[in-house]
Amino acid sequence: MKAMTLRLNETEYERLRLLAFVEERAMTDVIRDAIGEYLRHKASRDEFRASLERAMRDNAQLIAELANY
Repeated sequence: MKAMTLRLNETEYERLRLLAFVEERAMTDVIRDAIGEYLRHKASRDEFRASLERAMRDNAQLIAELANY
């Protein structure tokens, strides 16, 4: 598992803390679930899929070269 720093303003922090408290969960677990939800939502959108396919196509040669290392 990787670690990272997340900066929140006071209001965001307090809202997150309260939500975690009410749900009897760790703040980290609430954040992790929110990120997962965001990623699933983004990945399901047509414009994201089109951008991903374009990036894969545009970088196919570089990806192939990196695979050889």
